[in-house]
Amino acid sequence: MALSGGGARGLAHVGVLEVLEELRIPVDYVAGTSMGAIVGGLYASGLSAAEIRQVLETMDWAAMAEDAQPRRDRTYRRKEDDQRYVMNLEVGLDGFVLPSGLRSGQRFTFELRRQTWPVVDISNFAELPIPFKAVAVDLETGERVLLERGNLAEAMRASMSLPGIFTPVEIGGRLLIDGGVVANLPIDVVREMGADIVIAVNIGDELVGRDQLGSMVAVTSQAMTISSAQGIAPLLEQADLVLTPSVAERGALDFTAIEEV
Repeated sequence: MALSGGGARGLAHVGVLEVLEELRIPVDYVAGTSMGAIVGGLYASGLSAAEIRQVLETMDWAAMAEDAQPRRDRTYRRKEDDQRYVMNLEVGLDGFVLPSGLRSGQRFTFELRRQTWPVVDISNFAELPIPFKAVAVDLETGERVLLERGNLAEAMRASMSLPGIFTPVEIGGRLLIDGGVVANLPIDVVREMGADIVIAVNIGDELVGRDQLGSMVAVTSQAMTISSAQGIAPLLEQADLVLTPSVAERGALDFTAIEEV
């Protein structure tokens, strides 16, 4: 399966997985981008669709964007971990600090670690209950990066590093941001993993008018929608089945009442 990004809209991936389970259709490989990487990674770790729904519907999404606790109260090890997720740009003689993203997303990272703890010792994602790859983008080179080894929670978090919203994640010396910037629907990735039949779930956002572009978040979302749509079009014919759940009324960054998605 290839699961696209789409923010809150991407939660519809869970519904697709529930239907596949009801029909007893097995999933042999999963590749995901952004929210698709979150859902796909949890599924690959061994959680059922119902369990993933429970996790996502009970998650406090507003809190997930915050640090887990004040830095001064954290252990040395956790302060070291923070450096992987919080990047700062120092400008001027006085070292004026500009954050590279609005939120560090530390609580989100810790929650992903908690949910994937049963497979924490598996560093090769091909050895997970379901082989998995997450898609991110190198912020310095613009290259697509396939995350297939390391810590599963970190890979999932890196794939959902929305520009201007979440800070980049450093993995293997590379600064990574949301994979949806260049590869929002990794159909070719799951095909290369060995899938004979590829089901692609496309939860792309729709363009909005000027009257709805009154915030930086809205502009960021619109820019990513334009970029990702151009990247998806050439890949659609590589899928055997493309599913497009009806979630048009749900904004990509609207995590309120997510059980309705």
